[in-house]
Amino acid sequence: MSKRPRGNIHKIREFELEKIHLVDEFDILQIVGEGWFGKILLVEHRGSQTEMVLKAVPKPYVSIRDFFREFHYGLHLGIHRNIVTTYDVAFETAGFYIFTQEYAPLGDLTSNMADTGVGEEYTKRVAKQIGAALDYMHSKDIVHRDVKLDNVLIYRSDFTRVKICDFGESYQAGTIVERRNEWLPYSPPEVLEIKPEGTYTAEPSHDVWQFGIVIFVCLTGCLPWQKAASDDPRYVRYLAWFGANILPMRRTPKLFKLITSRAQRMFKRFLDPRAERRPKNLTDLSKFLDDRWLTKTAEKEMAEYETDELCPSMYSFHSSPDEKHRLLHTLANCGLETNVDRQSKKNRIKDWIEASVITEEDEEELEDNSPSSSVSREPVAGHISSIRHTLEQTKAINTTLKDAAQKHFDPRTGALQEGPSEMGGITQTQQKSYNASNGNISTMNHGDSLCGSLLTLSSRPDLLESHLEIYNSELNLNRLGNGDTAKGNSSVTLTGLANAFHSLASITLPKSGTPDRQQQQQQQQEQHR
Repeated sequence: MSKRPRGNIHKIREFELEKIHLVDEFDILQIVGEGWFGKILLVEHRGSQTEMVLKAVPKPYVSIRDFFREFHYGLHLGIHRNIVTTYDVAFETAGFYIFTQEYAPLGDLTSNMADTGVGEEYTKRVAKQIGAALDYMHSKDIVHRDVKLDNVLIYRSDFTRVKICDFGESYQAGTIVERRNEWLPYSPPEVLEIKPEGTYTAEPSHDVWQFGIVIFVCLTGCLPWQKAASDDPRYVRYLAWFGANILPMRRTPKLFKLITSRAQRMFKRFLDPRAERRPKNLTDLSKFLDDRWLTKTAEKEMAEYETDELCPSMYSFHSSPDEKHRLLHTLANCGLETNVDRQSKKNRIKDWIEASVITEEDEEELEDNSPSSSVSREPVAGHISSIRHTLEQTKAINTTLKDAAQKHFDPRTGALQEGPSEMGGITQTQQKSYNASNGNISTMNHGDSLCGSLLTLSSRPDLLESHLEIYNSELNLNRLGNGDTAKGNSSVTLTGLANAFHSLASITLPKSGTPDRQQQQQQQQEQHR
């Protein structure tokens, strides 16, 4: 793979993706992130023993064209030291498009954010590096459109190496884009004025606004507002303070009292509600890096403020705590869970990933439509596969009052019956093996089978007597496949084996004056053959 990709950065390269089985090539080590966009997986490549990150986007939600655009931009922009490196490796599975990136061991800014931010020194380091990355993208005429804490990766604990990532929403400047998936606290006011699914022009000034929000959170630990709209009281107070040159009696918002006058001037530049006057780049940032940003009493004041009073939640849309509590109360009354266990959430995601891998394999096998693949994975009623499926289950079938109200499949007759299964609960089973070359069949131990059956059939005298009769008959199944009645056919076919089980199901108790029991059974078998 070359260090500098060739070709025009705006000429999206498309090619045929190799289709692979994910679990055959990689070991999944950790789920790094997830969202509507898909999953971020930390994996180890089995061939090279190399750790890397896979970004898997679901095919139903992301078009192949959008996938190639994100992969192409990441590949070309990754040569900058503050933009995540994307490797020239992309492929697909049955359900996902996937490409590879470098791994950030310390996570993103969100996971490294304290209640009071990351401090002034670290904030300036983040601002300088992310500003350089965005200026580089703008020099290539690309707008990121999704600058937020989650998309800033940390590579060193002292924040001397951070990188921006995720180009799923990136487009060439001037492109008409659709409003979707915007994270409201970061969106500029001119974008929020567009109705959902409406269109607007992607401009570098949008990145400048989002950059200002990210730096403000790093400095104070709080979002300045929930959304830059007229129904957010914090943003309304900011607008009033922003026009203080005309009305000097306006009070400074509480959060902005924590920063110096020079820092206030910087944020007024980057968070200018007038899009036409907002800077198109971040070259002005260098003018403020040597200034003090936090006031001398900022840390003390932040410690004295109540968190709910000062900082709106970075994850909640609602600015009003009362409105939020009413919503949570309504959800709780409807039986919906409002508290999320993060560890349980990660476990569910991991189970989903593993299950989806199995589903992918099943889908590919079904797509083959090969005549040789005639055996279904699911048991079919009346087919020998239903009997095999029943015998291979290792979990005991416990007959309870709850089971009595359920339907059960009778593998002997191929019919559904109400109540407990008449085949009995087998508490210990052995795997049933079949050898097509000699037709030998090894079945479960008769003692184990009878013992489990007696436990279940004790309440059914008629079935118990029939079951004991079949057991005492000591019928040799091998003879059904290649004995005297086989007539030269030495292999046991599935049809023959199914007929043998139907013969067993038709055996009845002998009555007085009837012929010999063994002779009667042989006559019934001859009739079925």
